Amino acid sequence: MTDMVRAIDHLVLCVQDLDAACDRYRKLGFRVTPKAVHPFGTGNALVQLDGMYLELLAVLDPEMIGPDELDQPFSFAVYNRNFLRLREGMSMLALQSQDAHADRAAFLQAGAAVPDVFDFARKGETPDGKQVDLAFSLSFASHPLLRHGVCFSCQHHHPTENFYFPEYQDHPNSAFGIDQVFLTHWAAEAVEEFFSSMALNHIVDVSHQDELLARYPVGDSILPDDGFAGFRLLVKDMEAIRPAAFSLGAVECGDMLVLPPTHMFGVTMVIAQQEAA
Repeated sequence: MTDMVRAIDHLVLCVQDLDAACDRYRKLGFRVTPKAVHPFGTGNALVQLDGMYLELLAVLDPEMIGPDELDQPFSFAVYNRNFLRLREGMSMLALQSQDAHADRAAFLQAGAAVPDVFDFARKGETPDGKQVDLAFSLSFASHPLLRHGVCFSCQHHHPTENFYFPEYQDHPNSAFGIDQVFLTHWAAEAVEEFFSSMALNHIVDVSHQDELLARYPVGDSILPDDGFAGFRLLVKDMEAIRPAAFSLGAVECGDMLVLPPTHMFGVTMVIAQQEAA
């Protein structure tokens, strides 16, 4: 699997209040899609970027999720419900996929704990209010040390034009992509080896809590010791996002801006300008 280059599909950002999260991201200069409801108790709103997106996810109907069942297969809804019982923040990293079943075989070969592929469908909404059908296949991959940091591949079965819309990707803050995910862990070396075996070391930056805080000193120590801590957002023009970022508590770190997790629902957001070609 080491010869396979994987790319980010989306990040799952768990929040207690979906409306409040949407408002905060809009204040930062993002266009946010209308809210959508999953058929298993959660719901989301998206920040669409160039071929990837941020998924703001919340539990909307706890009764649909039900209790924990240790003898049942991995459940997206149960996992994120339980994550939110601990904290808000980035719960999952989703990877682009052309074949979720082939990904499952590759994840198994890399030594990950892998349940069966999970298929589901939901309705989406276009910018002009039309309803469209969306369908996905998810292949999850976990590690014993990453109970709160699961990865999965996400295969989209719908036409691209049913999901990505230029109107939602034109952000006033000039954001267009994510190039790195941060993960902090007490056993960073072992976790880093796992991500390397999964061919994800070019995406996931693994460190100890104090190492990430030394790099991005935001005066905020609310970082997980066993999961995803945040991500680096790429923008075309730092001046387009700077005023809004400062209004939300960003600090300057060299030529980057850093929004601390206390201001961004448990997520450290590092903002960097696109490098000149």
